[in-house]
Amino acid sequence: MPHVAKTKQVSLSLRLIFARNIRLVRVNAGISQERMAADAGLDRAFVGTLERGQRNISIDNIELIAKAIGMAPHELMHPDLAQIHGLDATILRAPRTARPYPAKKR
Repeated sequence: MPHVAKTKQVSLSLRLIFARNIRLVRVNAGISQERMAADAGLDRAFVGTLERGQRNISIDNIELIAKAIGMAPHELMHPDLAQIHGLDATILRAPRTARPYPAKKR
């Protein structure tokens, strides 16, 4: 009987699925963290910790983020979001654009 190596399937928590999905949708749409945060009325640093899966999030904030990126809140929890919407999972960053706010003078 041939020996077949078993591959260990990694199961992500819902928090990590959400984190991956908001970044995936945001980056594929070419939206910066700053813009998404401003559109959602949230702090950019908060959005960064969400995208890294380091922070828990309220349902109210899920709704704000979903509106800001034009996605239904429940879709952001789907493990196969990239395949369903044909998103390129290899894109890691949104393109750089001009700063939305003037640079502070030092």
